[in-house]
Amino acid sequence: MSHLFKDDLKIYVKIFKLIIISLLLALTYMGAINYFGNKFIYISFSIINSFLLFFAFRKNSIFFETFFSLLLWLGFWFKFTCTITLTDGLFREGVGLFDYSEYSFDKALIVSQVGIIAFILAGYFREFFFFKYPEKLNFKLLTNNLFSKNRLKIWIIFLICFLSIGILNFYFKIYQKGLLPIYELNFLISGMFKWLLLFGLSAISSIIIYYEVNTFKKFFIFSAIIIFLETFISSLSMLSRGMIFNAFAIFFGIYKFSNKINQTNRISYYIKLILIIFSLFYISVSSVNYIRANYFYVGKSALFTIEKFDKKEKKSTIEGKKKYATISEHNSEILYLLINRWVGIDGVMAVTSRSEILSPTFLKKSFKERPSVEKPTFYELTFELEGINAMNKIYSNVKGNTLPGIIAFLFYGGSYLLIFLIMFFITIAASLFEYLSFKLSNNNLIFSALIGQVVAFRLIHFGYLPHQSYLLFGTILFTIFLVYLINFFIKKIN
Repeated sequence: MSHLFKDDLKIYVKIFKLIIISLLLALTYMGAINYFGNKFIYISFSIINSFLLFFAFRKNSIFFETFFSLLLWLGFWFKFTCTITLTDGLFREGVGLFDYSEYSFDKALIVSQVGIIAFILAGYFREFFFFKYPEKLNFKLLTNNLFSKNRLKIWIIFLICFLSIGILNFYFKIYQKGLLPIYELNFLISGMFKWLLLFGLSAISSIIIYYEVNTFKKFFIFSAIIIFLETFISSLSMLSRGMIFNAFAIFFGIYKFSNKINQTNRISYYIKLILIIFSLFYISVSSVNYIRANYFYVGKSALFTIEKFDKKEKKSTIEGKKKYATISEHNSEILYLLINRWVGIDGVMAVTSRSEILSPTFLKKSFKERPSVEKPTFYELTFELEGINAMNKIYSNVKGNTLPGIIAFLFYGGSYLLIFLIMFFITIAASLFEYLSFKLSNNNLIFSALIGQVVAFRLIHFGYLPHQSYLLFGTILFTIFLVYLINFFIKKIN
C-alpha cells in the first residue's frame, strides 16, 4: 500500500509544481512589462527569487533555510511584483524618500539580490562543509514510559495551561503586538508571558507530540488539533496575525519527522491538518482585525481611518474611525495584509534612497538605538518614515514600529561586499541554532523546525534595537537548553 501512497503523492506534487511554475511565469511576465527600470535587472531578480523556492525545498535543506527562503521570496519578489502589477504601484508600508525613478528601482533590486545570493551560497556551504540531517533516524519505540502512563493527564494539563495563559494575557494586556502594556509588571513575569506566547508553549507542544510518537509511533489528529489550537489562542491573545508561522513550522516538522522514521502518513492526514491550520488562521486574522478596528486601532488606513483638515491650524490630521467592519472588509483587509505586510523590499527601497549617509560608521551608529515610548525608531527617524505609524499619535496605548529587515539593515554600511559577507556569516550562525536544537533535543525534528522558523522570522524582521539581539537569541538558546534538561530528566525517570 505504501507504494500506492507514494505514487498518488507524486502526482499531487507534480500538479502542484506545474500550477506554481505557471503562476510564477505569468506574474514574472506581467512584472517585466510593468517594471520601470532595466528589464534585465528585474529578470535576474525574478530568477534568483524563483530559485529560492527550489532552494527552500531541496533534499538537504534545513528548516531555517526553508522558512527564511519563503519569507525572503514573499518580502521581496512576491511583494514587489504584486505591487507593480496588481495595484497602483505604490508601496504603502514605508519607503521613505524613495523617488520611484528607474535608477532607484534598479539599485534596490541589486542590493536585494546581493543579500539573497549570500544567503543561498551560505546554505550550500553549510550543506557541504558543516552539517546536514541524516536521511533516516534511528527510532526506538518506548511502550512503557512516563508519557504512556499519563498521556491524557499531560494533554489536559497542557490544554488548561495555554488557555489560562492566553486568557490572562488578553485580559491584563501583558503583551500584545503594537500596544503598550497597561500594568507595570515585574520584568520576569512579563518576559515569561512573552516567551511562552511567542514560542515557549509551541516548544512544549513539540516535546509532547515527540514523546507521543515515541510511545505509539503514530501522529494522532486529535493531538495535532490541540497543538494548532495553542498557536491560535496565543496569537489571538497577543492580537497577532502570525499564527500561521508556528503552526506551519510544527506541521512541516511532523511531515519531515514522519518520513525520517518511516512512519508515512496518508495524504488525507496532511490535508486535514492543512484545513485545520488555515481555518484557524482565517478565524484568527479576522478576529484580530475586528478587535483592533473596534477597540484599539486599525490596520488598513484605507478602510478604517479618515483624514481631517483643521482650518485654524491649516494642516491635515489622521484620525481613527472606530467601525464594526463587515465580512467583505475583513476579507479586503486580509488581502491587503497578504500582499503588503511582508518585510523586505520596501526597507531596501527606503535605505537606498539615502545613500549619501550610508557607511560602516552609520551601521555602527544604529547599535546605539535605545527603546523609547514617545519617539519613532532610529530607522523611522533616519529614513523619514514617522508618518507610517500615524496611529501612534492618535492612541496613547499604541506603539507600532516599522522594520527595515535584515538585508536593508545590513546595507546601512553602504557596501555590497559588506552586506554579502555579513549575510553569509549570519546564515551560518543561524544554522548553528538549528543544529543545537536537533542535537540537544534527542533528534526532535519537530522542535528543530520550530527553532528554525523562529530564527528565520526574527532575522527577516530585524532592525529595531539591534543591540538587544543578544536577548532574543539568548532566549532561543535558553529554550534549547530547557528542552535538553526536560529530555534528560524524562530519561532518568524512565
